[in-house]
Amino acid sequence: MSKLSYRQVHLDFHTPVLPFKLGKNFNKETFQKTLKDAHVNSVTLTGRCHHGHIYYQTKLPARHPQMEGDFLMEQVDACHEIGINAPIYLTVGWDAFSADKHPDWLERKPDGSMYGFQDYGQLSPGWKTLCFNTPYLNYLKTQIIDTMEHFGSKLDGLFFDIVWQDECCCNYCIEKMVSRNLDPENTDERQLFAKMTEKYLKDEIYKTVHTLNPECPIFFNEGNILPSIQSNLEEYSHLEIESLPSGEWGYQHFPTVVRYAKNLGKEYVGMTGKFHKVWADFGSYKNSAALEYETFLALAHGAKCSIGDQMYPDGTLQPATYNLIGSVYKEVEKLEQYNENTRALTEIAIVHPGVIMDSDTKVDFSLAGAVNMLKEAHCQFDIVDLQMDWNKYSIVVLPDKIIMNDEIKLKIASYLENTNGKILATYQSGLDEKKQFLPAWEVTYFGENVYNPTYGQYCSFLEKQLPKGEIVLHGQGLLVKSAQSHVLGAEYCPMYQRNYQHYYSHFQAPVSEASGYVVSSQSERVIYFSHPLFEMYKVHGVQQYKQMILAALKEMLGHMFIETNVPTTGEIILNHKCDKQELVLNILHYIPQRKAIELDTIEDVIPLKDIYVKLNIDKIENKLGYQIGDIKQVNDVRNNYKLKFKQQERSLEFQVPKVNGYQIITINYERTV
Repeated sequence: MSKLSYRQVHLDFHTPVLPFKLGKNFNKETFQKTLKDAHVNSVTLTGRCHHGHIYYQTKLPARHPQMEGDFLMEQVDACHEIGINAPIYLTVGWDAFSADKHPDWLERKPDGSMYGFQDYGQLSPGWKTLCFNTPYLNYLKTQIIDTMEHFGSKLDGLFFDIVWQDECCCNYCIEKMVSRNLDPENTDERQLFAKMTEKYLKDEIYKTVHTLNPECPIFFNEGNILPSIQSNLEEYSHLEIESLPSGEWGYQHFPTVVRYAKNLGKEYVGMTGKFHKVWADFGSYKNSAALEYETFLALAHGAKCSIGDQMYPDGTLQPATYNLIGSVYKEVEKLEQYNENTRALTEIAIVHPGVIMDSDTKVDFSLAGAVNMLKEAHCQFDIVDLQMDWNKYSIVVLPDKIIMNDEIKLKIASYLENTNGKILATYQSGLDEKKQFLPAWEVTYFGENVYNPTYGQYCSFLEKQLPKGEIVLHGQGLLVKSAQSHVLGAEYCPMYQRNYQHYYSHFQAPVSEASGYVVSSQSERVIYFSHPLFEMYKVHGVQQYKQMILAALKEMLGHMFIETNVPTTGEIILNHKCDKQELVLNILHYIPQRKAIELDTIEDVIPLKDIYVKLNIDKIENKLGYQIGDIKQVNDVRNNYKLKFKQQERSLEFQVPKVNGYQIITINYERTV
């Protein structure tokens, strides 16, 4: 059963020294009414902020200097009086008070400079990052204990922020690395030690909290959720996906991360913000259509919702902000029941590139390209790591860079041995440390392609989906020949590689002759492409790259779960509510636009009309493990009426008259005994 609240506010309060009393205009009744009118049922309140200040009555020196009384306790009590949860936020990695008092506690780069957020030099206003191998960790644990003892039974949970360690070269880290026979001059070993430190940090925080209150909910926020979370996953009570699309996360982030997070076995929250840009963009308001999409998408994926805000230093909440939040949460309150306690019905798994390496971006480009292709085609898919069960999927996608190690080899061998499933792989995926492809690929590696870009000419089922001519491949590919596999595409070289001696017009030289290498092949269980099509799609957006991948999926799968005329700008998420024998079909149509140089937003809701949907019941039955009998009814939830439907032997067809942003269709069925 669900334990987390559906309509949360993450209320920042990063407040420096003030020229007036902190919270001077705080009024309990106004605070309570604002939250209730906005349909909020949980507020994460700030206990210690990035300035390092503490907002409750404490003997620790970082108590906010302009605070009188116990400001945080007043807020917690006000929330509890009206039935609103009030977990407490504690900063971890950024603490300006500690950084100023103890510069020896700061992380250091190899050149001695600091790590931090944005503009963080000695005379600059940004946050400086603290190192957890210094005595700062002892102070952190002391402050956690102080918070827990102060709030006692009133504590609803702890949100720990900025929980990561960089490749620190401070004296403490160098000493500890040397003592563990690690080389501080080696980048890989610094990265390894940083991960070790991060795990140790979470262990220490967890033990500190658990000793005082084993039932206290805990979340560690790193601004992302990656496969590396597995090393401490048991210490998380739940997951919160911080993802402000107008900030560094973008609209790519949440649809990607949620498809991974939902498979980690924890309740999860989708956290966006009310700001037009990012945190603390005071005086700005996200477009209502954008906030609708961000919260409704969380619901569709089975997540709870959280909207970020920041309280003003005088202790007030901006009325316009809570009018905006309330307008969205009013709808969320009506709809939250429909995807509660559901599980996603998926048939494809994308293996997360994080099982091999960390990405320099919030979302790895190969993963992003794979998500975009499948999402635009309304495929139902998950993102998985090596700890998850691959055997429940009909297809496993290995995007671009899943280079084989012993663990991955065993995982693939088990999948191929124990299922009838198939694999779609691109570029380096399937290649081991000896530069050999796994036998199931039935291809031979001959090196890196010297031509970038190059061209492909395709045949068989790929030819039917592509223009009748060569396709330019804008990416670094591999030289591959078929061993026993069936050739689906041959490489054709350009006249020459563009350089200062040889260049042709504005871009690459035109196609020349066949090289003898293949760009795509098919064995009994594997379809392989020699170029990083997923990253290429994210970077270049060439439709033909997507058409190749979708044609390969169709060749391996036959029909998908869903056939529809929803355009590529729409999103479809199919869930199942087992206890009610109900399928829940979520359809969203919101179009992000780049109206500014550095951010995307959504301004208008563009309705869709006369949406055709066909569910392939036989495919769904295979996933559920039992037969579906008669369909009892198909309901249009938001318009509150029953849809006409046609049930044939192995399919269900119906039409949705209108989708105005977000629509939920519930399909109730009888189970065949």
